[in-house]
Amino acid sequence: MSDTQSRELHGESPVRYSPERAYRPLVSPPSVEDKDACAIYASVRKDATPSHAPIELAIPALHKMLHRAGNVDGEGDGCGLLLDLPRKIWAEEVRSGGHDPSLTLDDAFAVAHIFIERSQDRERIQHDARELLGQGGFRILAERIGVVDSPALGPTAREEEPHFWQLAGLVADASRRDRVLFDLLIELEQKLDVHVPSFSATTCVYKVMGAPKVLGAYYPDLRDERFETIGSFGHNRYSTNTWPSFKRVQPFSVLGHNGEINTIEQLRQEAKMLGVPIHPDGSDSQDLNRTIDTLVSRDGLSLAEAMEMIVPPIVEEIRSLPEDLRPFYMYLRQAMGPFAQGPVALIARHAAECVFSSDALGLRPLWQVETGEDFVFSSEPGVVPVAAMVSEPKPLAPGEKALVLIDRSAKRSTLHAHDEMLRIVRKSWLRRNGTEEVADYGRALESGGPLEGEEVPGYSDAGPEEPVKVADRVLAGFGWQRDDVKLVQQMASNGSEPVGSLGYDGPLAALSPERQNLADYFKETVAVVTNPAIDREREIEHFSTRAVFGARPPLDDPAEQTGITVTNIPILLGGHHDLAPIGDGVYRKIAADHGTYLLEDLWEEFQDRDESGTRARAIDVALLESETTQGAIERLKQEAVRAVSDGAQLLVLTDRTVYDGER
Repeated sequence: MSDTQSRELHGESPVRYSPERAYRPLVSPPSVEDKDACAIYASVRKDATPSHAPIELAIPALHKMLHRAGNVDGEGDGCGLLLDLPRKIWAEEVRSGGHDPSLTLDDAFAVAHIFIERSQDRERIQHDARELLGQGGFRILAERIGVVDSPALGPTAREEEPHFWQLAGLVADASRRDRVLFDLLIELEQKLDVHVPSFSATTCVYKVMGAPKVLGAYYPDLRDERFETIGSFGHNRYSTNTWPSFKRVQPFSVLGHNGEINTIEQLRQEAKMLGVPIHPDGSDSQDLNRTIDTLVSRDGLSLAEAMEMIVPPIVEEIRSLPEDLRPFYMYLRQAMGPFAQGPVALIARHAAECVFSSDALGLRPLWQVETGEDFVFSSEPGVVPVAAMVSEPKPLAPGEKALVLIDRSAKRSTLHAHDEMLRIVRKSWLRRNGTEEVADYGRALESGGPLEGEEVPGYSDAGPEEPVKVADRVLAGFGWQRDDVKLVQQMASNGSEPVGSLGYDGPLAALSPERQNLADYFKETVAVVTNPAIDREREIEHFSTRAVFGARPPLDDPAEQTGITVTNIPILLGGHHDLAPIGDGVYRKIAADHGTYLLEDLWEEFQDRDESGTRARAIDVALLESETTQGAIERLKQEAVRAVSDGAQLLVLTDRTVYDGER
């Protein structure tokens, strides 16, 4: 950077915001059309020695990728940095508060960054927060409020600007430090309606609504030579489906990412089942961050373990792993599943662990660059001058990860490629669960579990191959009409749909003048022709029709067997064995040919598997004469929750009593 830019960055000359100045890049201005997704940047010092240099490098690097940031009325969507705690700055603050400054070097020392909205009663919130922290075992040593340069912000950001409150102190129970800090962060947000960018004993987050130069100008800390860090994790935000705001700016407490989570609701549901305190107003990025932070800070997983579980390898890659790794990663895949796949590129840090990941689709770039002083991971390799590179830049392949471990005592940061990281994760998981051999994981892991192989058990007694003739009354009972029969006949004759258009273009079920089945109310329109080309293995992964029945393996006891059953398609046949025109043998043969089950056979799979007896429950969905629809729905919900609480792992909804004429 130029001498003038260096002086501005370090506060040697006043820096004030202007749209022209904030968006003036280091080389040439980006074109209006040249827009892309978010930008991520991370550097880790090879000598594991803190210095101010990583901050001086990070802000210009983010500025070079300004074309990857969004803006509203000329103001950036936001950017931020995740850095080491500035212990030298806090040592002076602690000393000024009448305490020993050496406490900032204690393992129990931690710092909270809190955003309080201007519309809130700041003094009341601060009072309540101090009480909450004290009750939670956090002793405050020093506080700072409003250590910012507000004129650096643009007009829109000034309207959104929160109070920036910093607290430093000691955790009473140092042995549970990370868990205590995480629980306090959640309590602060839930009870006081504040946003906590970070509350950690190792790292802190500075973020702002604006461009990277606004970030450097807004926080005097970032221009302070006493602010030293080993790692610098930065993010430029390109908001696609949420309005810019201070609290949505990345990085969050653990990670920053470029992309989006395409399975947002599924991730939220899975996270809640793991007890993750998802914020009700969180973005997909915040949900992902909260999930990983929970697994690491509350549940004791390493960051590498959490990342491999949340963003797992695809099944095809797991099958190609060495024999000693394959069963473990099949178990990990069953335990969580691919519910955080993007396209997304991730950078994450917790304590001494740094993980960098491209998800299985690989549609967001993440480059690995090495200089003489740093390991660098960035959306674009050009942020590092060619003269500073000591090796050829390397793009991470789809699904590839890298791990950097910081060892302060040895003054060395070590880079581990993905194949090494896989073994580190397996060893760490086994040691944490007191299991040294994969064989101890039990029967489900011997062959990699039910996700591996094509065999579906229980079909040795397949019936004869003969046409299935269905009486009209049976078809009518299931809502079939003449057109349905004709459609099936035409598809059976030529193997393709008789209608040549893409997607469903008929009337919505709710607006149709004719009688509609329940399934007709659920339609999905997909323009798959616009998707980029993906290799066969990832097509299989992301368009899989496999269905999993049963409880996932527990994270705290991998040896416990849960009896997962997998089908190749989500369609179950059967359920009408008492109707004479349909033979079980024929349907069982059809089910076996397509890798699925008869309903009766799936029911049997979940009988008498444990001491409590059957793991399957049937719930009657027929409406009682005395019930309202809403009342019946509430009854069904209560029955389902009660059944699962009692050990049920398979729920079957039945309307059989409707045909008794009493419901």
